[in-house]
Amino acid sequence: MSDLVTWEKQNGVAHISLNSPPANAMSVQLLQEFDAAVQAVGNDADCRAVLIKSSVPKIFMAGADLKYLLGLKEQGFREYISNAQKIYNRVETLPKPTIAVLSGHALGGGCELALSCDFRYMADSKALIGVPEVTLGLLPGAGGTHRLPRLVGRSKATELLFRGNTLQGPEALSIGLVDKVFPQDQLLPEAVKLAEELARGATQAIARIKRCLRAPGEENLAEGLAQELDGIAFLFVHTDDTKEGIRAFSEKRRPTFVGK
Repeated sequence: MSDLVTWEKQNGVAHISLNSPPANAMSVQLLQEFDAAVQAVGNDADCRAVLIKSSVPKIFMAGADLKYLLGLKEQGFREYISNAQKIYNRVETLPKPTIAVLSGHALGGGCELALSCDFRYMADSKALIGVPEVTLGLLPGAGGTHRLPRLVGRSKATELLFRGNTLQGPEALSIGLVDKVFPQDQLLPEAVKLAEELARGATQAIARIKRCLRAPGEENLAEGLAQELDGIAFLFVHTDDTKEGIRAFSEKRRPTFVGK
């Protein structure tokens, strides 16, 4: 495993760190290494709780690697999105409590990764969280349209998804998108404190509780992920607005959408 993703054990807690400057973009290599780390942690009985964090200052994960995406045809794009869905499902179904440590921006796929975790602790800073894909003429493709409303309710989720708004920690906390907000220097220690507390607990019971909590939504999730995949692939391949959105993002200007 290269240095894009590393993990270590401390006091029964697995610390998975993302380290792909400048933005921890969801490159194929980063996703592969992250998936390998998640599977290794899942199979390690000594890991009783999991922290997912970033080693890149001011960034948790900023989402998809747009330069890579622009070189893909429809089948390759579908495979890329489908793979991300499978990896995030694996995070959600880990039989261990998981905590996303949001020390910096968690946008797009980064927000969706955080949504796949049991807890989200965020820094009280200028860090932003959200699913702004609509501003690129796209939609969240790794579970965002399903997990977000499940967490914050349909009304709040609809506004975030339609408008592409991003929120700082206190705003995210107020709608239940994150669980706790801390000053930057307290964030990791507080996340570790929770993880170590959970790791000392009845983790077999926690694993069963996680299964029970997932049960009502599992069929809907599978259907929702299929709809996301079809939707984002159609937008990526067949709409001018997506091309304009990605071009505008690259050129650091406001996109001009025409609805085609």
